[in-house]
Amino acid sequence: MTKIMGIVNVTPDSFWSGSRLQDKEELLQWVRRILSQGADVLDVGGCSTRPDSPQATEQEEMSRLEWGLTAIREEFRQVPVSVDTYRPRIAHRCVKEWNVSIINDVYGGNSDMYDVVAETGAQYVLTWAEKVVQDPVAEMNAFFRERLRMMEQAGVDVVHKVILDPGFGFGKKLEDNYTVLAHMDTLGEFGLPVLAGMSRKSMAYRLLGLTPADVLPATIVLDTVAVQKGASWLRVHDVEEAAQTLKILKALEDNK
Repeated sequence: MTKIMGIVNVTPDSFWSGSRLQDKEELLQWVRRILSQGADVLDVGGCSTRPDSPQATEQEEMSRLEWGLTAIREEFRQVPVSVDTYRPRIAHRCVKEWNVSIINDVYGGNSDMYDVVAETGAQYVLTWAEKVVQDPVAEMNAFFRERLRMMEQAGVDVVHKVILDPGFGFGKKLEDNYTVLAHMDTLGEFGLPVLAGMSRKSMAYRLLGLTPADVLPATIVLDTVAVQKGASWLRVHDVEEAAQTLKILKALEDNK
């Protein structure tokens, strides 16, 4: 059964303005809504990773996550939470202090991050974000083979803890994203869950000549294909629409 990771951005500069949460009540209203719509996990981010955006400092990112996660945990103590960060020290603190259960690292990690994953026992989203040189599918699979080997050497329980993310939008030309999506089922060789994060991204709005605000229908199409290609997780802004999509796909599967 495909699960939904609902995006919670405590940032002033995320690429879609509709997802920027700047105060406690706004944040809690967003969280209440997406949980009621069917989010399985909250993915909380304090540092925008949109292309060409200035990166928040580690102190800025931690400050945003501190107030955001504290507010969430005051009302939702047991809800599963993921932290969207590539910084090992931030990941470690979030797991220890706010009971975060998933580290969502959009840059593929390094030995320090893998040590954090091994020590904390958190799940880890391993993202392929390297620039495509020639063959997106071959390069993606080679990356995952190498990084999974590194994680095993660091003591990570890869089989039970790692989720693979093809990294749509990171290091890829427009056409590369569609090549990866068309061949995403090749990730089945690893026997691990796969997360697809295409919500309102440039692979939709650039192709269609629109803006992030206009591509919810396109996102639904992309998510539908991703599930058919083996996605175990969808990372989305629009939880209600994703839940409806999954319900229809399940009905189709149940009635083959």
